[in-house]
Amino acid sequence: MEKMKRNRNQTSQRIIDALEEVIAEKGIAGVGVNRIAEKAGVSKVLIYRYFGGLDGLLVHYIKMGRLFPLYNEATLEYLKPDHEKDLAKVWYKQVLHSFRLFRHFPTAYEVLKASVIDNEPMADVVSRAQDEEMSRLVDQLAFVKDVDARAISAIILGGMSYMTLLSKKDHTMLGIDLSTESGWERVEEAVKLIYTSLNRTMMESGSGAMEDQPAANTMIGYW
Repeated sequence: MEKMKRNRNQTSQRIIDALEEVIAEKGIAGVGVNRIAEKAGVSKVLIYRYFGGLDGLLVHYIKMGRLFPLYNEATLEYLKPDHEKDLAKVWYKQVLHSFRLFRHFPTAYEVLKASVIDNEPMADVVSRAQDEEMSRLVDQLAFVKDVDARAISAIILGGMSYMTLLSKKDHTMLGIDLSTESGWERVEEAVKLIYTSLNRTMMESGSGAMEDQPAANTMIGYW
């Protein structure tokens, strides 16, 4: 029984690795059961048996946490700052980490591109799953009452997504070269400024108090 479980886990991992490689090489449009099965060296029947089909495989992959960090309850307790003034660091570090991954990890970039601009069934599956997961993450990191964390995050994430897609086309935006690290350093400093200013405004106005939950040791350097 233990051997069967181990073999299934190993086979599942080969399928996941093959999916990741196909996305990086061909984009979401190039993903297919036959191609994944061939690259993984398995029967395509196993993809249906283990994941319920291609849609299930894609959703499973997105929810694995290989494209952006996932947070369990214990991790969130570590991330929650002891003081309101440190909220900005939690917010902008999550955003910057995620989009560095989207820029530098080909599979993550292709998933982001499919969720934003591709118009096909597989891209729709990816878009829905990614939006659901990102919404869950934003809600989990919303440590403040009476602040629309989803709307704020939608603006930031939308802008960062657009600029990430432009970066692969050697485009500039308002003179900022998005194909260079120096250009992205400017963008990242701007994101930090936005969240820091929002944090300061919130504290000065008293419009948002942190949720009354036990705070554990701060791990702002988690990423």
